[in-house]
Amino acid sequence: MIGAVSTIAACAVGLSCAAYCVAGRMPSYPPALGNDNSTEKITGRWLVETAAELPQTITIYGSSELRTFEISTHPSNFFAGERSGFQVNLVGRGSCQSLIHAMSIAASGDSLSGTKVVLITSPQSYVEGGIAPDLFMANFSEEQYLALMSDDSIPDEMKLRFSQRVDELFDEYAEATGDKRDMSASSLLAKYASSDVMRTVLAPYTGISELLCWLRDRAESKALIESFEPVSEEVSAEPIDWEQEELDAVAEAEVATDNNDFGILNGYYNTYIGRRLDVMEGQDSGLSYSVSEEYGDLRLLLDVCELKGIEPLFVHVPLHGEWSDYTGFTAERREEYYSNVREIVSEYSNVTLLDLTGNEYEEYYLCDIMHLGWKGWLDVDKALVEFFEQD
Repeated sequence: MIGAVSTIAACAVGLSCAAYCVAGRMPSYPPALGNDNSTEKITGRWLVETAAELPQTITIYGSSELRTFEISTHPSNFFAGERSGFQVNLVGRGSCQSLIHAMSIAASGDSLSGTKVVLITSPQSYVEGGIAPDLFMANFSEEQYLALMSDDSIPDEMKLRFSQRVDELFDEYAEATGDKRDMSASSLLAKYASSDVMRTVLAPYTGISELLCWLRDRAESKALIESFEPVSEEVSAEPIDWEQEELDAVAEAEVATDNNDFGILNGYYNTYIGRRLDVMEGQDSGLSYSVSEEYGDLRLLLDVCELKGIEPLFVHVPLHGEWSDYTGFTAERREEYYSNVREIVSEYSNVTLLDLTGNEYEEYYLCDIMHLGWKGWLDVDKALVEFFEQD
């Protein structure tokens, strides 16, 4: 027993020394890296926390809409070179839903407190089961989970909510795939989070695991920065002519969607709809986003923001009205979803709601059936300028 304790202590000392050396050798964070939504931002901590400390940075948490880089009004394109005095920092990819972002923010310490943070919610996240176990596992960060669970500033009640969801999704994933993670530090901590005794027993194991994750995060972040080659952007200092920007966006959209009548990107239409158009009519007649586990995860995300002293801009994205009508997802059921989100957000006085759901029939508002497009992103861009200029 004494030998085991000595071994653990020696490992901890060695890892601490390694951490000290690594921390002193991290390169400077290039602000333009904010335009990239690298995986390292999603599963790590250092990149997000470091970017948040830079002046004039707006952190945007989202999902697959963040990768619509072909749209000129996408914030990374529209504000390239800090066009309006700020740099966006994109965090997220497909299936980065409320629970994933809640863990990232909860694990960030005080780095995001008092900074500009944007949360984008995606309609397709609100299926009945919420985030699918395999998609959760693809974006889950053990480093973030262990960090938030060891943070004394986070109430036990909130930690228990996190651990119950993580344990539930781990079990669902194991049942579906046979891939069990019972011996990982995060899995054990999720399973026994409500037991003071077990948390104490697991503390050396989870502590060392957290430190190993910390080292890996720094190494991956360092490699990403060293490989990053920012594109030189010529920036106009002129005030933004929003009317002209919309005309330019529409002109771009007309060319990019000229093979279909739904205003959908040509490539997306060819890949996912095309010859299947006729059979897709009415296919979503039974679809509903009215009841979903995602609503509970959304509350957890907003609770974390409130705890951290963050006043986010919350972007409520519409569905594609014409396409939804065609596939049988009725306006009444869409409104149930819209209303559910509005009601939850209204409970938080620290949150500013950017409600875009009234634009579901606006041409070129989305670029496909679910992601913000030319006009949609332009409305977000306007809101970002106003958000940045607020005291």
